[in-house]
Amino acid sequence: MQDFSVFSRSIGLLLPKIAEVQQYDLREMKDDNWSVIKEIFQRIKVMASGTSLVGNSKVMHHMMPNMVPPIDREYTLTYLHGNTNIRNDLEYEWQVMKNIIAEFFIPVVLNDQFSERAKTWISKRDDLFPWDTSPLKVVDNLIIGSRKI
Repeated sequence: MQDFSVFSRSIGLLLPKIAEVQQYDLREMKDDNWSVIKEIFQRIKVMASGTSLVGNSKVMHHMMPNMVPPIDREYTLTYLHGNTNIRNDLEYEWQVMKNIIAEFFIPVVLNDQFSERAKTWISKRDDLFPWDTSPLKVVDNLIIGSRKI
C-alpha cells in the first residue's frame, strides 16, 4: 500500500473525474467514458508494488460501485482466466480490467433475469445479503460463492 498522503493526493486530483464516472450508465459506455475510467485507474496511487489491478479496482469500486467491480486474484482472475497471474504493466493491467468489465461483468449485469434477481438481493441486503451493495458486487459475490463450492 502507498502512504495514505500519496493515495489521498492522487484521489483529490481526480475528484471531478470520479464524480463524472459516478453518473455513467453501463448500458451506454462509449470510448470517451472508458478513457475517463482509464485515466482514474492509471493516476490513482493505491499500491506501492508494481501491480495495480487488484488494489486500484477495489478502491475504484468503493468510489464508483456501479461502474467498476472489485477484481482480485483468488476469485475473479482464477474464475475468468484460470490463474492468478498479473503482468506488472499499467497499460496491460488497464486492458485486463476493461476487458473483464466489458466482456464479463456488463453482459451479466445487463441480463434481464440477473438484473431482477440482483434488485431483490440488493433490496434485502440489510437482512439477508449484506455484501450485495451494487449489481457489480452481486456478480463478484457470486464468483466468490462459486469458487468456494
